[in-house]
Amino acid sequence: MIRPVRGSGRFVRWWPTALALLWTAAASADVTVIHAGHLVAEPGAPVLERQSLLIENGRVVAVRPGFVDGGRVIDLSSAWVLPGLIDMHTHVTVRMDIKGNEPTADFMPAYLGRPAARVLASVARAQAVLRNGFTTIRNLGDPASVTYDLRDAIEAGIVDGPTIIASEPQFGVAGGDYEGFLFGERAELEPLFRSRGTCAGAVDCERAVREEIRRGAGVIKLRLSGQTLIDPASGPMETRSELEAIVATAHRLNRRVAAHSVGTPASNQLAIEAGVDTIEHGPVDDANIAAMVRRHTAYTPTMLAAKIGSELGKLGAPPDYYARIVTSVAAARRAGVPILFGSDLPVVPIEQVAEEFVLLRQAGLTAPEVLRSATVNAAAALGLTDRIGTLAAGKAADIVAVGADPMADVAALAHVRFVMKGGKVIRNDFVAGAGADR
Repeated sequence: MIRPVRGSGRFVRWWPTALALLWTAAASADVTVIHAGHLVAEPGAPVLERQSLLIENGRVVAVRPGFVDGGRVIDLSSAWVLPGLIDMHTHVTVRMDIKGNEPTADFMPAYLGRPAARVLASVARAQAVLRNGFTTIRNLGDPASVTYDLRDAIEAGIVDGPTIIASEPQFGVAGGDYEGFLFGERAELEPLFRSRGTCAGAVDCERAVREEIRRGAGVIKLRLSGQTLIDPASGPMETRSELEAIVATAHRLNRRVAAHSVGTPASNQLAIEAGVDTIEHGPVDDANIAAMVRRHTAYTPTMLAAKIGSELGKLGAPPDYYARIVTSVAAARRAGVPILFGSDLPVVPIEQVAEEFVLLRQAGLTAPEVLRSATVNAAAALGLTDRIGTLAAGKAADIVAVGADPMADVAALAHVRFVMKGGKVIRNDFVAGAGADR
């Protein structure tokens, strides 16, 4: 529409401006504004006071100083607001009684049980992980092979849960830890317990990785064999060519590789030199650490799982296992190896997962370094720094908040009171009468 401008003899089009104003008004109604009293936008950088996070379409669209108005306002003015936490080592679909006589007793039901029942049983566990502030998890091994379905249901919005980056099988060589005969069954039943990740020779290992990525693997989990623990006189079960085939194929297809370590230096070194992206568990010795620095390998020590295993004498952990892990973490941190948060759920029960923060602090990490292990470092190890790990314009609106300063005491992270994932509020105990944990 054209209208005259009074006294000017000129004509202008008015409707684009009017429609733009109407669109802006409508858009502002879809914006969520978080008033963050103390914003830890990037753990390790200075805390920002009295900031506003503008959220739209599941993403942070702006971070502005002061408490701005507009859209739906969430008052976290008394809270410490952080990026969503990342757990780099879970088995969310596995059930385990670590205090029982046989902690791995769930493996046979996982292989033989009904997949739908396992998925449904895992939903509540995944939701509890999310409510505790972990908006992303890396799931490294699922004998029931249901994690991809659970991940897809979460991504489709069918159920709430953390973003899951998963490998259902654990990759290992023939004669390694997941051969059917190790379950003690009759020979004719062994195929029922075979992992899709079992391979023999470089060509076969390359095939196995390719096929699993087509099935939906977002990461490749390599499990180094426990042969060197069973027989200390033995060398590693894996050959260098087999490990290099697994890693090179994964990297060519843009997947990272996490290596389960049994703590023997020779096996660790073989995996590190083959190019794995993270070492899980450990311990690692000085030569391993030097190689990790050179190859830019990160370390997920799963300290609480080691502590529990040492105290209970479970999962093959010797009494000094935890002490060796502490030494490894301190040495790796001094050398500049990125340390990653990993719980090893369900070895660690959901209600104890946050104790890992305290143990990392006790091992010598500063409070900002502890926070970075579950945010910045973890995002980098996943190759997802453009999406998660910090709070900035363009990043996912994965946000948590606690009621006390985690820089003063990392134990505050055990009391998450606000969780937003992808712009959706999962919990907000800062609302009056919400029944805050702390």
